[in-house]
Amino acid sequence: ITTLFFWGCFFFTKERVKPITDEKNDLKEDLKDLLKNKPWWILLGAGIGALVFNSIRDGAAVYYFKYYVSSNVNFDFSLFGTDFHMAPTSIYLVLGQAANIIGVIMATPIANRIGKKKTFFGAMAIAALLSLIFYFFGKQDIFLIMSFQVLISICAGCIFPLIWSMYADSADYSEWKQGRRATGLVFSASSMSQKFGWTIGGAGAGWLLGYFGFQANVEQTAFTQNGIQLMLSILPAIAAIISVAFILFYPLSEEKLQTIEQDLNQKRDQTN
Repeated sequence: ITTLFFWGCFFFTKERVKPITDEKNDLKEDLKDLLKNKPWWILLGAGIGALVFNSIRDGAAVYYFKYYVSSNVNFDFSLFGTDFHMAPTSIYLVLGQAANIIGVIMATPIANRIGKKKTFFGAMAIAALLSLIFYFFGKQDIFLIMSFQVLISICAGCIFPLIWSMYADSADYSEWKQGRRATGLVFSASSMSQKFGWTIGGAGAGWLLGYFGFQANVEQTAFTQNGIQLMLSILPAIAAIISVAFILFYPLSEEKLQTIEQDLNQKRDQTN
C-alpha cells in the first residue's frame, strides 16, 4: 500500500515552482561550508538534546507504571455499551501521542507570532520545568501524572516541525555566507544527527536501567524505583536544559532571515 502511494505521489505531483539554475557542487567544498555553518552546529546540539529528552522519557514509561505506580492499576469505562479495561501505561502513551500532534499544529502559528528561536526556547524551557516538577509526584497522583504528560508532550511536539524549518534556514544562511548552496548535504547531515539523538537516548535508557540495578519481573529496590522516577523527570529535564542552552546561541533572528531571503532572491533573479 505504501509503495502504491509513493508511485501515486510521483505520477500526480507537478512542479509549480521554477527550478533554480543548476549549480555544480563539489562535495569537499560543501563539507567545508557545513563545518563553518555555525547555526547548523547549534541546531545539531539543540536537536540531539531534544531527542534524548524524548527517548529517555519514552523508554522509561513502561517501567515507571509497572514497577513504580503499580501494574495492578487499571482504568475501567464503558463506551457505546462496550466495557474497556486500559492500563495506565496505554493511556499515558496515547495521551502523549495525541498531545504531540497538538504541539505540531501549534508550532507554526506560535512561531509566526514570536519567531522560531523563541518558540523553540520556550517549548523546551517549559518542558524542562514541568519535567522537574514531575519527579515529585507520588504513585497515587495519577491525574497529575497524566496532565503533565499532556503538557510536556505538547511542548515536545512543537519542536520537531520547528527544527526542520530551522535546518532549512541554516542552509539559506550557508548559501548567503559562502555563496554556494548545499541544501541536500545540510539535510542529510541533519537526518544523521537525528539518528544519533535517538540512538543516544535509547541506549542511555538501557544503560540507566542497568546502573540503577533494574531486574525484570521482580519487586524493585527503593534505589531502582527512584532511578526510574529520575528517568521520567530529572534526567530528561537535564537534556532539555542542554537543548535550551544551545538554542540561546542560535544567531538567525527573524529580521536576519528576512535580510538573507531578500539577498538570495536578488542573487537568484540575476542568475536566472
